[in-house]
Amino acid sequence: MKSKFDREILDQLLPYASEVSISDGDLVRLHANELPWRNEAVMWSLRDSILDIPSNRYPEVTNSELRSKIAEYIGYKNENVLVGNGSDEIIDTIGKAFIEPLDKVLIPSPTFSLYSAITRVYSGVPIIIPLTSEYMLHMEKLLSEAKNAKIAIICSPNNPTGVLYPEDEIKALLDTGILVVLDEAYGEFSGYTGLPLINEYDNLIVMKTFSKAFGLAGFRTGYCVGSKTVIESMSKVILPYNLNMISTKTIEFAIDHADFMNEAVKRIIENRGYLFREMEKIKEVKLVPSKTNFILFEVENPRKIYEELIKRGILIRYFEGKKYLRVSVGTYENCVKFISDLKEILNVR
Repeated sequence: MKSKFDREILDQLLPYASEVSISDGDLVRLHANELPWRNEAVMWSLRDSILDIPSNRYPEVTNSELRSKIAEYIGYKNENVLVGNGSDEIIDTIGKAFIEPLDKVLIPSPTFSLYSAITRVYSGVPIIIPLTSEYMLHMEKLLSEAKNAKIAIICSPNNPTGVLYPEDEIKALLDTGILVVLDEAYGEFSGYTGLPLINEYDNLIVMKTFSKAFGLAGFRTGYCVGSKTVIESMSKVILPYNLNMISTKTIEFAIDHADFMNEAVKRIIENRGYLFREMEKIKEVKLVPSKTNFILFEVENPRKIYEELIKRGILIRYFEGKKYLRVSVGTYENCVKFISDLKEILNVR
C-alpha cells in the first residue's frame, strides 16, 4: 500500500527481502554465501570481555580505535578507512556523499541489486551494462558510457557470477577519472585485492567486509578504503554511532585471530575445487569458473532443480527468470551431499 507521504522514487523500488520465503531451519544453507564455520576463539574472547563493556555509554562516535586496528591490519592509515554497519551502509554512504540527482552510475549486470537501488534512492540514474556471454565486463561499453558518468560500481569477484575481473580493466576505468567503487566482499577467496591501487588513484574506493571470509555475517561490519579526501567526504554523511560496542569488540578480536580466516579460506578453496570438479563431470550443467565461495551454474529448468534440492534438505540460491542457480561452498560433507542429490535429480550415475 502506498503512503500519501511517499517520494515518487519509491514506485521504482521493492523492499530488500530475504533470498527465500521458506523456513530454512533444518536445511543445509548453501544459498547465502556464508562461511560454514564459526571462529570459536573470537566467540570465547567476546564472552570473556562482554561484562566489561560499558553498555550504558555510547560507543566512540567515529570508531577511531577500530579504524586504526583495520588500517594497521591492511597497511594503511586511519584516515584512509571508514567502517559501516555492513558493506550495505558503506554503499548507502557513498550514495549520500557522491550521488546527486541525474548523476549516472555505471553498474555491470548481473550483480548485487543494492547498487541500483541506492543509486535510485539518491535520484541518480543507474546505467546497466550487461556482462558478456562469458560473464566478463563489457569494457567497450563501460568506457564509452564513462564519458558521461560520475561513478562506476564494480563487484570483483562478482556476485552472483564468481568472476574476478582483470586489474587492467579496473585501471582502465580509473583512468577515465570517474569514481570507481570496487566491492571486494569476496576478495579473500580470490587471492587478489585492489587495495594497492589506492596509492595510485584518488578516485578509487575499495570495499571490504567481515561477513564472508571472517565468518562474522551476524555482526554486520564492513569497511572501505580510499584517499584521505574521499574518506573525509563520506565521514560527513555517515550516521554517528553506527557500530555497537559488541560488533566493534568482535571485529578487533577477529583481526587478532586472523589465522582462522586464513585457514577457512584455504578450506573453502579446497572444497570449491572438489565441488567444481564433480559438477564438471555432469554434462547437463554448465559451470562458471569461480574465485569466490560460491559457484554459478546454468541448467535446464532451474526452478525444478531448486525445489527438488529443498525436498532433499538443501537450500541454494534461485534467481527468478534466470537460467542459472548459485550454490555456496560449504563443508566437505555439504558438498558431497549436494553433488549426490544433484545427480539424483538429474538422473546422472
